[in-house]
Amino acid sequence: MSEALLSVRDLTVEFDTPRGTVRAVDGVSFELAQGERLGVVGESGSGKSVLSRTVMGLTTMRNAKVGGAVELNGQPILELPERKRRALWGREVAMVFQDPLGALHPITPIGDQVVEAVRRDPEVGKGAARSRAIELLEMVGIPRAESRMKARAGELSGGMRQRVMIAMAMACRPKLLIADEPTTALDVTVQARVLKLFDELCDEFGIGLILVSHDLRVVGSHTDHVAVMYAGRLVEIGTAAAVFERPMMRYSRALMDALPKRDPAGHELPKPIPGTPPNLLAPPPGCPFSPRCAFAEDDCHKTRPELAPVADQPGHSFACLHPAGPVAVGAGAGEAGR
Repeated sequence: MSEALLSVRDLTVEFDTPRGTVRAVDGVSFELAQGERLGVVGESGSGKSVLSRTVMGLTTMRNAKVGGAVELNGQPILELPERKRRALWGREVAMVFQDPLGALHPITPIGDQVVEAVRRDPEVGKGAARSRAIELLEMVGIPRAESRMKARAGELSGGMRQRVMIAMAMACRPKLLIADEPTTALDVTVQARVLKLFDELCDEFGIGLILVSHDLRVVGSHTDHVAVMYAGRLVEIGTAAAVFERPMMRYSRALMDALPKRDPAGHELPKPIPGTPPNLLAPPPGCPFSPRCAFAEDDCHKTRPELAPVADQPGHSFACLHPAGPVAVGAGAGEAGR
């Protein structure tokens, strides 16, 4: 791996609530090289969005306690004053948020919002910014982009609002793009176009991508590395091929098994994961997945496993006392790697 574009070391995020303290991110560490794509997967509540927002420098609430280190090109994000963090947004790091309606201004025309994002580059004038904004909207699949410049967020469909968010995020060609469920509201055709666009940006401009998604097939086809999160912890990380073809952590394997598959009769046969994610106000002792794991033994309920390397797969680590074996041919998460 080349010199890291992004380095996250022992990142923790805690929230003080009236009912107690919630550790939403628990000691997460990873690196991302220039042009590399990292997929982050896990169920709702696993800490994916809190992780991505913290890397962006957005976890600044009074009840939040952030520990560890996040460095972008060697610059410590968490230690910067707000003014300097804001200066990085758009030009160094950008984010596609999960809720475009909440992220877009409801009154300002969407064209003006894209132009504002483009003009974070001081070398782009007003006229050039408008042309660039139209080009970006066309690139992400907005029909009749020039006439749509005057539309407001509430006048667009959910999918079109998401496309506007992606156009804004890519306006200044940031070095790091964080996409939090960027294709959830898009139909299959537009989803494919957007994912192809992400691939092209990474390949052509060396943009690093963190793709947060619940869709394992999307992650398996459009990322180089995959990080699996559960209960705020990183429980497995490695190349997309390694994680999807040989998931070692039992939770990772359960995610693969939960994907719909077709039997010879053509029926969809997903295998759901029993139970629910743990209450982070009172997490269980030992492995946090042990209450839901059919393979848990006595030590799983007492000892919390730490990430350990896979001997024959450099860069592949997992946290499980009784690891799973390789996925059977035809039973994986779709295409792995790129």
